[in-house]
Amino acid sequence: MTEYTFGEPLDDEVDESDDGTGDEPEALGEAFDAPQVIAVIAFVLAVLSFAGFGLMNGSAYVTPHVTNEPQTGRLVFGLVLGAALALVPVGLGWHAASRTLEDDPQWVAALARSAMLIGLASMLLRLVIAVIQASQDGVIGFVRF
Repeated sequence: MTEYTFGEPLDDEVDESDDGTGDEPEALGEAFDAPQVIAVIAFVLAVLSFAGFGLMNGSAYVTPHVTNEPQTGRLVFGLVLGAALALVPVGLGWHAASRTLEDDPQWVAALARSAMLIGLASMLLRLVIAVIQASQDGVIGFVRF
């Protein structure tokens, strides 16, 4: 009777053929984790956040009701949510800038840093607008959500 041990394959079950397909998922994951790809994605997301397009706009997630009541609380919450979403390109740009090597082209680090700056500018702009919007009705208008 043959005794089986954990962790060691049996001699008749070992597949010796190596067709090279086992390394593809790792290579694909490394390709998408390259600083060039992350820098471009961060820059595109930063521009979308600054312009307020699509999913990077916090007001897209907070829909105001069609009533005659003031909607200051919802608008401020949408602006603060947009400011929080502006941190996504900042984090991606930071990640790409920290992973650049000396061999990488200079545009990778420059694009990653510019994505960080545009994302921070977008966040600051949205927070300033949120403070201005919140101060329009006073403190009582902000409490109603």
